[in-house]
Amino acid sequence: MSETEFELTAPSAIEARIDRGEVVVSTEAVPAAPVPKAIAWAVIEARPERVWSLIADPNRYTQTMIGLKHAEVLSRDGDLVRVRTTLKMPFPLKDLSATTDGLHTVRDGSFYQRKWSLVEGDYQANSGSWTFVPFRGNPERTLVRYEVFAIPNIRIPKKLQEMATSRTMPKLIDHLRAQVR
Repeated sequence: MSETEFELTAPSAIEARIDRGEVVVSTEAVPAAPVPKAIAWAVIEARPERVWSLIADPNRYTQTMIGLKHAEVLSRDGDLVRVRTTLKMPFPLKDLSATTDGLHTVRDGSFYQRKWSLVEGDYQANSGSWTFVPFRGNPERTLVRYEVFAIPNIRIPKKLQEMATSRTMPKLIDHLRAQVR
């Protein structure tokens, strides 16, 4: 990945795959962490500002995201947005809540990013980002990079963790695609 402060390009090894509509998910080890960071790359057939509108309003996350039971903005100070969310977990696991601070960055109508980090909640770690730019310079197509690193305070079976990465991330991207149609 080639990335400066306000640029984003897909790794050349996956560019053709995401151009065809595939969601490419990978993991990356995090030093001293028991779980990896998950990264999804995709292209959405809509303008970046349209996709951004789904991410920029956390009060709507129960509709725009999948698996969220509750979401609300607690405070907003310029580009810093404090959000409280509750993730619905499958039985018999308890739902997970978190308060995060998200930094919203919009530059020149061609770079959109929400980067969040944990303030408090049912996690040891919860951070990540959404980044949107025009794909190959085409303002009608959005390159998406979604990254998440979460360590809940409860034990989650490895199989469920792997499913969350391999299945849930593509479902989330498809859910966003459906909303911008």
